[in-house]
Amino acid sequence: MKQLWSCSTTMRNPERAFQFLSTIAEMENREWTKEAQEELQSRLIKNRFYTPTKIDILPKELQAAFNDLNHKLTLDEAKTIFYAQNYEDAPIRGRTSFDPIEKMGLVALMDNKIFVTDMGQRFLDGEIDIGDVMLSYLLKFQYPNPLMKGFKDYNTNPFVNTLRLIRYVNEKCRKQGLKEKGISKLEFGIFALSIVDYSEVENISEKLLNFRKQYEGLETDKEKNAYTENYVAEYLRDFNNPQKNIHEYTDNIIRCLRLTKYIYIRGGGYYIDLEPRRMYEINAILDDLNGEAKYYTVEGYQAFLGDYYGYTLPFEKVSELTKIAGDIQKEINELQKSLQKPVLIINFADNIKDLKKQIQNLRNERLALQNETLKFKYEDDSKISEAEEALKNITKLGMKPSIALEKWANVALNIIDDAKLIKPNSPLGDDNEPTFTAPAKVPDIECFYDNFSSICEVTMLTGRDQWYNEGQPVMRHLREFEDNHSKTPSYCLFIAPRLHDDTINTFWFAVKYEYEGSKQKIIPITITELIEILEIFRTAKSQNIKIPHTKMMEFYNNCTNIGTVSNSTEWRNHISNQIKMLKKEVCC
Repeated sequence: MKQLWSCSTTMRNPERAFQFLSTIAEMENREWTKEAQEELQSRLIKNRFYTPTKIDILPKELQAAFNDLNHKLTLDEAKTIFYAQNYEDAPIRGRTSFDPIEKMGLVALMDNKIFVTDMGQRFLDGEIDIGDVMLSYLLKFQYPNPLMKGFKDYNTNPFVNTLRLIRYVNEKCRKQGLKEKGISKLEFGIFALSIVDYSEVENISEKLLNFRKQYEGLETDKEKNAYTENYVAEYLRDFNNPQKNIHEYTDNIIRCLRLTKYIYIRGGGYYIDLEPRRMYEINAILDDLNGEAKYYTVEGYQAFLGDYYGYTLPFEKVSELTKIAGDIQKEINELQKSLQKPVLIINFADNIKDLKKQIQNLRNERLALQNETLKFKYEDDSKISEAEEALKNITKLGMKPSIALEKWANVALNIIDDAKLIKPNSPLGDDNEPTFTAPAKVPDIECFYDNFSSICEVTMLTGRDQWYNEGQPVMRHLREFEDNHSKTPSYCLFIAPRLHDDTINTFWFAVKYEYEGSKQKIIPITITELIEILEIFRTAKSQNIKIPHTKMMEFYNNCTNIGTVSNSTEWRNHISNQIKMLKKEVCC
């Protein structure tokens, strides 16, 4: 049976890719024996990058050590935890963790010894980020390849041919006077994931448009579902479990593709299109690569994957990069004008290395300006209502809920306060949409005001894992933020669908007593309570009442002034009452 194109969980998660790579790097030059494979998985446990399920069978002292996030596990402790799981095939756990990192070209086995590749070392050193890694990998990834069994009848670079398919569809729509909108997630799953041969891409684009015409011509969901089911059963009859896999694989792969910043999501999250701000680069790649697979030996393919410059991007020339930089500068100037800021012009470098740095800096500046425009975009009541509705339906927005919550928390903070700067730390596409959640080592969002500073941490977790994943990290982020911005008071707004008792108890102790020697100001609220605060601001705007950031500072202080509050349950009620008081003071 044929297989649809897919990505592993590790490859689509940038943090896990870096975490697994950094752990593998601890064992560089080690022979890849069964013992080494077991040790790798133990090291992942030691570094807290992997959580085994059977913790409750451990001795109580080791359970306590594992649950204490401040305790640095030793390798011996981690090995005890690993072997206590009684895996039927223990070494396969390490091989499974190693495999996707090897397939990405970040590590390799040379003479059966672990070797970190050129690209892997650049990633570890911070010279390149996960987007650079993903783009380099996807431009080289092909079916067939000597690292994967099967696919002998394939002849395709899936990423290149996906880009080409979307371009063909848009071109044909333009010629027919139809709206150019990329391809839907459903179309992506059926047609992009099943490309077997590069020479068939244009023909597949015709089939896609015929499918779309029939599908959009149907009136009811029942008719559309029946048509889709029958079409998939016929069109993908030679593929393994297509009805399930077209949906299961699509979201995973889109997250991978978003990291390259060459695609963006439109149409409320249901259409995948080529990123218009990168069309110059995309067209250059599609003119240079036809999507055909090449023959490689195992050693040759590993060397190609692992060499970051194994494929030189066709636009990496001074003349081409200067044009790209100039186009971005024009966008920046338009944004500066709209924000009534001075229009700044820079001189471009005359060498590739410095030009690439300038382009990255320009893109960062464009993102910062785009984020500033959110304040103006969400000034009117209807736009604030849009934000409220998005937060109410955070699991139904066509993107991963954790990413969606970071996006709309950022929008909410821009609505709420007259900040000098609100800075989301999630990686962003050129469209200012998050491509993934913020890295674990930094706050999700940082906010700066004239009189105070704050961070905002969000999570979709609601069970005890909320406490495990967020309790200590949030307090640690706030303490680091406090240390770096000591001239003004610092706060943390923590947002979740529901607040677990263990999380509240942990924050309660830090606010009531201390964390690492001094009290903190953490305000835990639910998404529903954030919507209530937005409603207060929407009502105030409708009454032409301006709420300064000092009012929010007062609210934060009231929430954390808990000298007379006796326990964490009362604290939750206290915060709810403070929201009611804020509404009464502002709107009544």
